[in-house]
Amino acid sequence: MERISLDELNAMLSDPAIPESALRPYLMLDPIESQGYRPQVVPNPATVVYAETEAAVALASLNGVSRWRRQMLYRRKIQGWAGLRVVEEGDSWFQYPFLIDDVVDHLFEPWAIYSCSGAGDLLSDMARQDEVVVAVLAEKPDVVLLSGGGNDLLGDGRLARYLKPHTAGMSAADHVTEAFAALLATIIDIYREMIAKTISAGAKRVVCHSYDYAIPNGGPWLGRPMIKLGIIDRPLQRQIIRILIDRFHTALTEMVTDFGGVVVVADCRGTVADNEWFDELHPTSFGFGKVARIIRAKTEGTRIESLEGVAPEAIEASRPLPVGDVAAVEALLSADEATLIAEIGRRSEILRYAPDAADSYTLGLTAGSVEESFASFFSEVGAKVFDRWHHELYKLLCGDGGDSATERDKLRSALKLEQAALIGAISTALIAISVPVFIAPLVAAVIVKSGISPAWEVTCKVWGEKLDGLAPTKAAPVGSAH
Repeated sequence: MERISLDELNAMLSDPAIPESALRPYLMLDPIESQGYRPQVVPNPATVVYAETEAAVALASLNGVSRWRRQMLYRRKIQGWAGLRVVEEGDSWFQYPFLIDDVVDHLFEPWAIYSCSGAGDLLSDMARQDEVVVAVLAEKPDVVLLSGGGNDLLGDGRLARYLKPHTAGMSAADHVTEAFAALLATIIDIYREMIAKTISAGAKRVVCHSYDYAIPNGGPWLGRPMIKLGIIDRPLQRQIIRILIDRFHTALTEMVTDFGGVVVVADCRGTVADNEWFDELHPTSFGFGKVARIIRAKTEGTRIESLEGVAPEAIEASRPLPVGDVAAVEALLSADEATLIAEIGRRSEILRYAPDAADSYTLGLTAGSVEESFASFFSEVGAKVFDRWHHELYKLLCGDGGDSATERDKLRSALKLEQAALIGAISTALIAISVPVFIAPLVAAVIVKSGISPAWEVTCKVWGEKLDGLAPTKAAPVGSAH
């Protein structure tokens, strides 16, 4: 994939007919500005040529561009439309710009949806702006969809404010303070007021939803705030989040009874599998698809579509790397293989003892990062870890497809990229097969440095000969290999 100019990217963004999936290779999360339910998208320097100041001026808000594109598509679709008309207002579960197919993306085809959502919006923002009321008056929808409260409860590290520090013998419920109950009551009051105003504006039916049981994984929104409070046991962390989500669902369902049958709640708890989370707060595209099925069934009063035989797009390459630092990637290419292998081992051990540490690291190699006294140990661990994922990537690229066919085809098409961009493509594929983001670029760099041909058939032949006779290493999971 050749790099394009910022003008070319702007032209693509300005054409709503170009699907977001075609734009994803040119975009990435901003590693600094993105927070919780407020993802910020910026051009990917690996695929777009631009100056930092140029991007800041020309692409001040890709989140806003995403909503504009939706509204343009709605205007085109609504002409002569006889199906369900919907107005939606919500947070990043309804608008995760470009990088994931969120709930609204999945519902856009069967319904005509006018979008008011803004990633990162608090319920108080939605109530103050009153966009949904204006939209109901103008569009006269059959249904209004609302998604909110998650950012108020968990965004921007708020979780730590509502939990008690851990001491021995405390149950999950013991950690939740009265401050959480007070915040939840405020959120429900705002919901009630918004719904009442929406119905007064002419909404015939309102559908809200609960969130699913998000999984703390050492990240800045759930895992890290808990760890700082001494809550380090993973099962306990999950139990606490489960309690918070259940209390939100209970409060929401009790509130909507005030409106009779006009307002309903889609129960999305227990929907998204453990391997279908994009990050601590958002499902993957496939996970969002499952949530969308529940919301659609609740809205239309039908049974939930069966997922039997549906393979998750879990090996989707839409999961962005935490940084898009081309200089750091080029530094990986200039490092010798022994240094990279030892660093893989060092990072594996870091993840073993401090899972949240990955969020504090970039792709850059720190000079002298591998302590001399541990160099041999880290090299041994790194070799085992690399060998494991080396074989797995070979099976993905050179296998016959199966559930991995889509990801395999994406990876094969990426072989024509220059080395720095190829590391990004291989890293994405490695992350899709469960390699930690903290480690994937280093594994990719070693593979790229060893030589990989634009013709995947040639690559597989040479690669297979190199691995021939070597059984895949049955190493322990990453972070515990010895």
